[in-house]
Amino acid sequence: MRVPRILLSGLLILACAAYAEGKNRIQVQFQIFRLAGDVPSKTSVAEPIWTTDDAPEDLQNKVVVFSNGWFQLGKKRLEFKEGRCFFGKKEVPLAGPEKVELPEELIRMVYTPVLIEMDEHEGGGVKIGSKQPIQYLEKRADGLYELKEMELPTGLDVEITEAVEEEDKGYIRLTDIVMTMRSVGSREKVEGVNLPVGRPILSEEKYTFYFRVRPGKDYGILINPKQGEGGLLLRLRANSTKSGTLAKPDEKSK
Repeated sequence: MRVPRILLSGLLILACAAYAEGKNRIQVQFQIFRLAGDVPSKTSVAEPIWTTDDAPEDLQNKVVVFSNGWFQLGKKRLEFKEGRCFFGKKEVPLAGPEKVELPEELIRMVYTPVLIEMDEHEGGGVKIGSKQPIQYLEKRADGLYELKEMELPTGLDVEITEAVEEEDKGYIRLTDIVMTMRSVGSREKVEGVNLPVGRPILSEEKYTFYFRVRPGKDYGILINPKQGEGGLLLRLRANSTKSGTLAKPDEKSK
């Protein structure tokens, strides 16, 4: 018995639609801040975040992952509490800083929002480039110093190897998150000058995390780089269609 080609095509479309409908879509959102220097702060963990018992040893004193915490910025605090992020009494929107004015001499919002979206059991990534002109001094043959400028491919790369939702435990497990930070780590020595004003040298630092988060809630990641001053503060939130925290594609436009 021959089945009409139109009927077979219709069945194939329905099967693909049913398969797509059953997929659990996971979205990880980041908001990235740059801290100007040592900021008074306190962080804590109110739930088991790491998928292992403890943080990896190579992250000790370099990376702090927390569910609750505050950073004193002048008279106000940037605070992570109740699954959200606030500056003073105002919630900081993930979409952008337009509703909240941050003291840029202490903290600066670098990127927002950074989105990685993937199907469950799959991975994804994003490359955040930041090419900015960097000035330096170079000694000329006549003994004078010349001011020059160059661009370096600084920035941050984020790769998520796999995202899995543990419905029975109420977590989304992210294993691994690999973050690679590219920044000016040092300067070439300039003869006769003791200040760090020579040609900039690009350094690369890689951090690997494997931890779990509750859907729709904010978490903080504080990175203290080996080189330079200040630190990088990341706000992370994971959503999913299965948990109801991520709208389906046809619902986003409503």
